[in-house]
Amino acid sequence: MLSFDPRQAVGFVTEASDLALRLHGQARVETKPDHTLVTEADRRIEDLLKLRLETIAPEYAFLGEETGLTGSPDAPCWVIDPIDGTTNFVRGLPIWCVSVGAVYQGRCIFGAIAVPPLGELYWAAEGQGAWLEKAGATRRLRVPDGLPVMQEDLVSCNTTVEEIVDFKGVPCRLRNFGAIAYHFAAMAGGAFAGALAHHHKLYDIAGGMCICLEAGCEVHYLDKSPWRAVIHSEQEQMPLLVAPSLRAAYFLENLKLKEGFASRW
Repeated sequence: MLSFDPRQAVGFVTEASDLALRLHGQARVETKPDHTLVTEADRRIEDLLKLRLETIAPEYAFLGEETGLTGSPDAPCWVIDPIDGTTNFVRGLPIWCVSVGAVYQGRCIFGAIAVPPLGELYWAAEGQGAWLEKAGATRRLRVPDGLPVMQEDLVSCNTTVEEIVDFKGVPCRLRNFGAIAYHFAAMAGGAFAGALAHHHKLYDIAGGMCICLEAGCEVHYLDKSPWRAVIHSEQEQMPLLVAPSLRAAYFLENLKLKEGFASRW
């Protein structure tokens, strides 16, 4: 059971989304040591969310993309990506997100993803379902499931997934929008038959993971081992699959690592 009101957390994500829109096109851009981009907006949004979320759950630790971990990794933890898709944000592409998750004992117990350019807000709390708010309307999300997977079914993946996963045995079309949080939100919304991630960090997926699970998805590593949320800032090396039950079983049987990569695990 959550120690905070999820609607309050959703309200803070909405506030952060509004700030992101105000800063869009104006924020100073820098290059981090890992050669990825960071903007003034990333830092201001993360600071805002940390300040707001502390008021409703002061016992929570905080893991942010820009500030790292504050507090104990054994405590319940907010996991924040202030702008997922920073390159899109900087280059003027309309797919970028504000992502907030809450993790406890290996589970994603809350998630909210705002997609400001599209006016979309996805959120979920453990045991309370997944929801999409858009244009003044709210609808509950439930992913469709079923076989066969067809050629025109979509599977989302980030760049390195395509480098190491062999899709020849699966009829589908791949989509990469440059923001894993958006991939997971759209997965929960029914756009994708499955979503794959690789070299992701917890803040990339924590918010979206709760939304996908509450919408009826499962999560597995591609080697069929189970996934659990671990509080750290390291990249995950084994590709991760999110999909509803029947499709997850199909993908796990038919997606293979390319030759030369399977031996790494």
